[in-house]
Amino acid sequence: MNRTSRRLVIAAIATPTGAAVLVVALLVTTFAALASTSDGDTGSGTDWSGGSGVAIRAAACASTGVAAPGLTPDQAANAAVIVAVAGERGLGAAGAVIGVMTALTESSLLNVDYGDQAGPDSRGLFQQRDSWGPASVRMDPAGAAGLFFDRLETIPGWQQLPPWMAAQQVQHSAFADGSNYAAHYNAAIAAVRGIAGGAGGATPNVTDPIGAGTAADPDTADDPTGMGADPDTAGALGFDLAAFCAAGGGSDGLTAGGWGGYSNGLIPAAALCPLSAAGQLLRCDAARQWDAMSAAYQAASGAPICITDSYRSLAAQVRLRAEKPTLAAVPGTSNHGWALAVDLCEAGRTAMGFSTPAYLWLKANAASFGWVHPAWAESGQGQEEPWHWEYIGGTP
Repeated sequence: MNRTSRRLVIAAIATPTGAAVLVVALLVTTFAALASTSDGDTGSGTDWSGGSGVAIRAAACASTGVAAPGLTPDQAANAAVIVAVAGERGLGAAGAVIGVMTALTESSLLNVDYGDQAGPDSRGLFQQRDSWGPASVRMDPAGAAGLFFDRLETIPGWQQLPPWMAAQQVQHSAFADGSNYAAHYNAAIAAVRGIAGGAGGATPNVTDPIGAGTAADPDTADDPTGMGADPDTAGALGFDLAAFCAAGGGSDGLTAGGWGGYSNGLIPAAALCPLSAAGQLLRCDAARQWDAMSAAYQAASGAPICITDSYRSLAAQVRLRAEKPTLAAVPGTSNHGWALAVDLCEAGRTAMGFSTPAYLWLKANAASFGWVHPAWAESGQGQEEPWHWEYIGGTP
């Protein structure tokens, strides 16, 4: 931590509660780092399952988070510390929001010195247990934030994950889908915006605290966070909440979502079943129906259905997103990660098309096996993918 940020963190911790809000204005200077590291890119028309579907959408999409929440001075000071640590580490607005969201969920942004029945040794803003480190570090807001971000940074592609799933992978709460964190996502956005002096925040009159901006990022002149007027869609958060909520879990609502208590892309092989096509895995009921469908197609055409992809691990989703940002779903949200989607091909052709034989056969017959071609992938919908099919029948 550099000297300036260390002073800010110490000031936030030491500030009397009656004046804690003043720390917010000081912390604006840390947001040059947030602006320079904001990243994330979301495609359109992807399969936004991202957890248990209905529960996640109810939690994350309930409010816009436009106004800063009514934090107490203690809560505001603790949030400011988390934001400062995120800024010092170059984790961007995305990291700051995930940190504040997690602390809101775990401790209501209060530095509590006790745990609960499930974790009597839990302490601090993030309710970290003994295995995280010494109690003196866990009870220090800056130290606890550092421990949290240490683990967040080990998650591949965390910037592109739904924020609540990134938090869940760090915290391993009882809510496998991260819906407990999603419920505080909008409040965290508002808190971070308020700390930065954005619209509706605690310091709305702060203007250009870091100079006149830069040629590469002129917005920093009046937007030190790089979050824009609407950080939900500005790209700074690495996750497009507006697109997530608008999609309703998939353009046509066909989303199987989580199952078995597993996380998207982190399903053990023992919980999956191999297909008749070598090297491919799906949830067992989906695998059985895919094999039956492929056998029926072979009886009609003389060859099994050509398949290129099925279950996709989280690491594979991250790699694919980097390679094909406009085609691949946000890592941790794809139905491939729930082992409920396949990508198909045409034998003897480079790809399946909307008029190729296998596609036409599937359109006429796949539904009887529980498989569908989602509406967002149809011709004329902006993200045409004739090869992508999803399983919506049965239960695990």
